[in-house]
Amino acid sequence: MADITVNASSLFDIHMPIIEHIKNGVVTGVETDYMSSALGREFSSGILKKPIIFRTHGGRPSDIINGKSHIDVAFVAAPTSDDMGNCTGKIGKSACGSLGYAFADAACADKVIVVTDNLVAYPLTDFSIAETCVDYVVQVPSIGDPRGIVSGTTTMTKDPIALKIAKYAVKCIQASGLLKDGFSFQTGAGGASLAAAAYLKDVMLEKKIKGSYVMGGITGYLVDMLEAGCFQAIMDVQVL
Repeated sequence: MADITVNASSLFDIHMPIIEHIKNGVVTGVETDYMSSALGREFSSGILKKPIIFRTHGGRPSDIINGKSHIDVAFVAAPTSDDMGNCTGKIGKSACGSLGYAFADAACADKVIVVTDNLVAYPLTDFSIAETCVDYVVQVPSIGDPRGIVSGTTTMTKDPIALKIAKYAVKCIQASGLLKDGFSFQTGAGGASLAAAAYLKDVMLEKKIKGSYVMGGITGYLVDMLEAGCFQAIMDVQVL
């Protein structure tokens, strides 16, 4: 098999084996929303002949749905699934939360394969992705280590420059006039974004502001904001 395009929501250093697949011609194209530094250095050396296509986290599912980015085969890592493919990330030894990032893939790919390490009896009723979207289910010993979810880019930054950027971001939110009761807030799970969420929490508590909902890559910092009364609800597509 050769000439494969890998379309992933994010590529981290753990995906370094893709470099060898590129060198031997198995992988010839890459589309992604984010790439970590070690992989970025490898790609910057020119090992991939085609330009990498980068999208935003919202742009990727949009382009899959409108047909600009066609998925032949989607592999969905699911912490729990039944044998028909109803699956969820809420439970199981590798529980990760919402499977929102895989919704577009599951709905639009020609073939959908659910890979799970926790196969349960049919029917799994509290599912995120339904069996009607799934073609095959594969059980494996482990789909990953959930202890590694909160690590690397998903921990709060200690970089003084990034912390300063986070403080300026919160000042910008305050100056916009939008920071008032009922406002909604969205942020990613990167280090500077986490710091901004922590700083915003302090401001909201000080000024007794209660927002409507918070959304994004849901982290412990956003859960803290919910439990502190800063927001009424969380709307998530990914939990970290």
